Amino acid sequence: MSDPYKLTGPTCLSFSGGRTSAYMLWMVLQSNTAEDIGRWLVVCFANTGKEEEATLRFVRECAVRWSVPIVWLEYAAGPTFKIVDFNSASRAGKPFETVIAQRGGILPNRVSRFCSSELKTRTIHRYLRSLGWTEWDSLVGIRADEPRRDGQADHPRAHRQNARTARTAPSRPPSQHGQTRNCCQDLLCRPQCRAKEDF
Repeated sequence: MSDPYKLTGPTCLSFSGGRTSAYMLWMVLQSNTAEDIGRWLVVCFANTGKEEEATLRFVRECAVRWSVPIVWLEYAAGPTFKIVDFNSASRAGKPFETVIAQRGGILPNRVSRFCSSELKTRTIHRYLRSLGWTEWDSLVGIRADEPRRDGQADHPRAHRQNARTARTAPSRPPSQHGQTRNCCQDLLCRPQCRAKEDF
């Protein structure tokens, strides 16, 4: 079985600020050379403005402890994006309020579930296109024990995102590799992986 954490071209790792995406990032860092990471990998954290403070600290701590840049993004009117950091990141829901205003005050609902797509996926895609990327692999942290979140069949690397359509499903290395919550927890408890008490 090929290594699902091995970079083969421009790759965006969507870092949610949770343990599974931290596990995925750690595995990508272990599976690739510093040269390939520098050339191919962009790690993005899309802040909704409604994240827990502990999540924001965790994202910052992973970047510092593992010496990997994590680009902090927020949805902005336009629609577009803005780059923020730990200190300037919204904590009062501004990105969420902005997307609702852009949609005429309509709240996300069962018919129109635009929170994740606008605040995270499309915001990240706008940023990647601003870098000049036209195609990229997209990695998200979904585990094998999350069948409801992992609703689409995995195709090894048939997840290349196209800048115009962005309709292909992202790759889910933890799921592809059979990793579960326990695997993620066990790895992140190792001293070399720990980011202080946040793990």
